[in-house]
Amino acid sequence: MTENVTFPLYRKYKEIDVWFKINSDSSFIEIKKVGTKVLKTEVEAEIFPEKQFIQDMILCFEGRWEKISEQEYETLARHY
Repeated sequence: MTENVTFPLYRKYKEIDVWFKINSDSSFIEIKKVGTKVLKTEVEAEIFPEKQFIQDMILCFEGRWEKISEQEYETLARHY
């Protein structure tokens, strides 16, 4: 499904302060703002639901995510 995809890709949940850098069809980095704290998590997908989650992000499935630029993500990542 991701044969023609060039990684990394960048996504953000719509209307929620959670940003993603998708490094491959099996790994991503999540930056999540929770109150005044920011959590950064690196995920290596090993099971089907995790891999499906990545596919959903890539495709912006059901409009849950929006595409963002590398610059937008990197600016945020440097800030936190």
